[in-house]
Amino acid sequence: MQIQFSVQTKPVPQARPRFFVRHKGPQQFVGAYDPKQCRTFKEVIAWHARLKMRETGIREVTKDPIAISLHFCMGGGMGRNRKPDSCGFHVKRPDIDNLAKAVKDALKGIMYADDSQIVEAHLYKQYGGPEVRIEIRTLSAHRRTPAAGGSLRRRRGEEEKK
Repeated sequence: MQIQFSVQTKPVPQARPRFFVRHKGPQQFVGAYDPKQCRTFKEVIAWHARLKMRETGIREVTKDPIAISLHFCMGGGMGRNRKPDSCGFHVKRPDIDNLAKAVKDALKGIMYADDSQIVEAHLYKQYGGPEVRIEIRTLSAHRRTPAAGGSLRRRRGEEEKK
């Protein structure tokens, strides 16, 4: 499975949850919720993800390992005082990992069962847009990398001998 789509919206980082206490008689209940701006951003991403799933005919969430690529275009420009050799990278807040967390949470349960399935991630943040580009692809469960311990050649040779 490989799915690509973009959402024309300003990227919003995952904020810390807000807490509340409800009193019901002598008992107290504590709860948590996402701030409205973050919740709205997740709903927009989730809506576009469901739409793309329908368009591609995929009906179930995948349980395979996945690779995700997220490209955040933060809107605005770099200003008039930019140096000619400077690139369009957005090096200000919000942090890229908080932006990615919001998108991963929004896609959970729609494209994949849990975000722990993400074994490879590529994250980009730059000026332009505002837009969020998302690419998700499933990886083979048998894919091995040299970083996982040993060379591919040696592992394949050992598996063939068995």
